[in-house]
Amino acid sequence: MRTSNILTIGGAFVAILGGAFSLLMVKAFVSDKGQGFVDLSGLVVGGIVLAVGLALIAVGRKRARVEAENDERNFSDMAMALARKNGGQVQVDAVCKASGLTKDEATARMRELTGRGLFDLDFDPNGQMVWKVSPDAGRAQLAEMGGRGG
Repeated sequence: MRTSNILTIGGAFVAILGGAFSLLMVKAFVSDKGQGFVDLSGLVVGGIVLAVGLALIAVGRKRARVEAENDERNFSDMAMALARKNGGQVQVDAVCKASGLTKDEATARMRELTGRGLFDLDFDPNGQMVWKVSPDAGRAQLAEMGGRGG
């Protein structure tokens, strides 16, 4: 399980507990007239726990975006290295072996890279899909890096 998922799910759990405790303390603060300070301090603690849970959810979502960008970058780097190692072209089976993805997922990601200008799609004499490194792959990588902000 990824760190982003752990943070998001854990944050949701903590937020639910903090919210439930806060609601319980609000009810006690409104209905009980003799324990005002105790109920108010419990309400503050519940609010703090709720805020921590919401902060964990926000951090988990931000981390998920970073992890997705890293996965995308690592996949494109792996595909480029694999293609250069094999004379400038790569088949989907080799990408599946190197990345651990299924054939459909690897094909979809390679098509994304084709759409960004890193690869050109071709077919070998047996009719198998082959991705060849695009002559403009260097420019496409620079444009992609420029779009990410560095």
